[in-house]
Parts: sequence; structure tokens; C-alpha cells
Amino acid sequence: MKVKTNQKALMSLIIMLIGFIFTLFSNNKIIAMFLQSGFEAGLVGGIADWFAVTALFRYPFGIPIPHTGLLPNNRNRITTSLVSIVENDLLGKPSILNKIHQLNVVQKFLNICKNNIYSNEVKSGINYIIKSFIGSFSITNASNYLYSLIISYLDRLDSKKLIEVLTHLCLKYNCEQKIFDILLDKLEEAVKREEIKTEIASTAFSAIKKLQVNGIMQYTLKTISSIVGEEKIGSIIQDLIILTLKELKNIDNPSRSMILNWIRDNIKNISNDENIMQKINEYKGDLTKNVQLYDFVVQMLNKVQCTILSYTNDNNYIEKNVLPLLDNLINKILADVQLINKLEQYIQEQASDYINNNHEKIGKLVKENIEKLDNETLIELIEEKVGDDLQWIRVNGAICGFFIGLIFGIIRILFT
Repeated sequence: MKVKTNQKALMSLIIMLIGFIFTLFSNNKIIAMFLQSGFEAGLVGGIADWFAVTALFRYPFGIPIPHTGLLPNNRNRITTSLVSIVENDLLGKPSILNKIHQLNVVQKFLNICKNNIYSNEVKSGINYIIKSFIGSFSITNASNYLYSLIISYLDRLDSKKLIEVLTHLCLKYNCEQKIFDILLDKLEEAVKREEIKTEIASTAFSAIKKLQVNGIMQYTLKTISSIVGEEKIGSIIQDLIILTLKELKNIDNPSRSMILNWIRDNIKNISNDENIMQKINEYKGDLTKNVQLYDFVVQMLNKVQCTILSYTNDNNYIEKNVLPLLDNLINKILADVQLINKLEQYIQEQASDYINNNHEKIGKLVKENIEKLDNETLIELIEEKVGDDLQWIRVNGAICGFFIGLIFGIIRILFT
């Protein structure tokens, strides 16, 4: 485009020159005078504009005429002015900060995330991130670290305080009652089993035979047991035990209250029992030296890693489980106007601090990039961008000069 425009500008000068020469030899003085004024003015205008355009970048005809070669001779001043324009006008601090305040970065970012949350790119990205993280995860290093944390915690752990806290929580939430009811249910289930009833009957008969009482009483018991039978006695004792267990489930039962009070008293005194505390401390010490604890940590982390990888291999898992969680999280954040405002304010503050601390680097960057270019390269760069328009100045100068010359030609003819 630049070459074609240069050719047009040159052609306009050649046309004006040929036209001017032609009028010098014309026989018709009036028409020659009229056209000569136009071609002469167009030639002068074209040459003057060529001189002006050329003088911006270099010396016309290589002659160092004053006030020519403006760009290379005033490069430092032009660079300083350009840096000032960029820093203070085009990219001034107030304009940048004002633009940042109008962006609503958080709102736009969250809306983009929400609109694309179920896209294949997001699913692939999340899958890749999870696999990359889990794949680069060192089980050995993580196990050593977790194991050292557990050992360190156990070494610092005050067993007495721990037991006191646990017993307090147990009593606070009535755990002793729940455990007692569970034991009663389990005992009732066990007693109702047929083999237990048989065992009860056998044990009862053995006890009767071993009972040391006077002759008449022993004879009476043996006689009654023989008449009733082992199976019947087992059923009676079984029903009696079940009835007793059901009575103990009644919260108003005195025996239940007595047993629970006894349990509570023993729970309260656990931390004061030196034998129990000694056993707990011994167990804690054995636990820190137990190799099985480290093996358990390794197995647990391996299982977690395998589980997560199995989920990532399931193409539907991320879409059905992970993405809905992210979608709900984004919706909650979008609905929280106060949180959005806080995030927006934080980003604006960080951006403002960064701009205030680094704004001058914009000018330095522009200056450094300009200074990297030598004069010829810089001139070529500018001519490549605006040279086409500058060459049209030459064409317009020749044409405009031609028509102005025609006007002057008419005036000359009328007053001569």
C-alpha cells in the first residue's frame, strides 16, 4: 500500500511538471496562462509537501537544512513527550483506576464460571487437575509427615485432661444411658436365642445339684426339678431374665436409676484412678512405638488415593457430584451481595496499590522499547504505520495547488 501511494504521489508531481512544461510551448496564450498557473501551483504545492513530509524523518536530498530531519534530531524530546502522553493522558492513574472500578470483576468472573461450569472443557480441566495432584502426591512423604504429627500430638497429649474431657462429654450427652440401653437390647436378643435357653436350663440343673441345703430341702428341689423338667425350668428362667431386662429399660425403674448412678460415679472417677491412667499412658507409649500405626497411616492414604483416582476414571462422577457442588457454591456467592462487595473492594484495593506502585513502569517500558530501535528502524516503523497517510498529503498538495493555481490564473487573465 505504501509503495502504491508513493507512486501516486510521484505521478502527481510528474503530471504537474509535464503540464507546466507543455504550457510553456502552447500557442494559445490565454489557455496556456490559465493552465500554467494551475500546473505551476500544483508543482510547487507537491514539491513543498514532499519537502515537509521528508523533513519529518530525514534530510531532503541529504542536505542538513535547518529544521529538517525532525524525528532523529528531536528523538529524546519526542520520546519524553510520548512517554508523558501515555503516562498522564492515555494511561493515567485516574483513568486506569476508574476503569477497574467499573469492571465488576468478581461478578463477571462468577457469571462466566456459572455459564461454563458444565462444559466439557471445565470437566476435563477439573479431571486433569485432580489426576495431576493425586498422581504427584507422594504417599511416603505424606505418611511420614502425618505419622510424625500423630506421634508429636500423642507425646504432648495430657491423658488425664483428655479423659476428663471425654467423661464430661459422656455425662453431658447421657452416653451412659444410651450405652446401657444398647447393652440391654443386646442381652435381650442373646437371651431369647434357643441355645442360650438350653444353656440356662443346664446351668440351673447343675446349680441345683450342687446346692448345699438340708436333706428335706434338697430332696424337695430335686423332686420339683424332675417334675418340671430341664426345658421348662430354662423357659421360666429365660422369661424371668427378659422381664428383668425390660423393667430395666423403664426410666422410672429404681434399679435402673441405681445402676446408672453407679455407672456415673465410676465414670467421674476414671481420671482419678491411678491404675487406669497408668494403663492408658502405657498404651499411649506403646502406640507411639508401634510399627502398625505407621502401616495403618500408609494403608489409609493409599486407599484415599485409589478411591479418588477411581472417581476421576468415572466420566459421570465429576458431572454428577463435583460440578453441582461448584455450581451451588457459585450461586451462594452470587446471592451474597455483601461478600461480592467485599471481594470487589479487595480486588480494587490490590489493583490500586499495584498501579500506584508500578504506574511509572508503563512509561519506562515505552521508553525502553523506543530506545531499543535505531533511527532507521524507528523511521521505518512510523512510516509503515502512518506513511500511507503522509504520502496522500503530497497528492492532495499537488491537486489542491493545481486548483488554487487555476483560480489565480483566472484572476491574472481578467486583470491583464
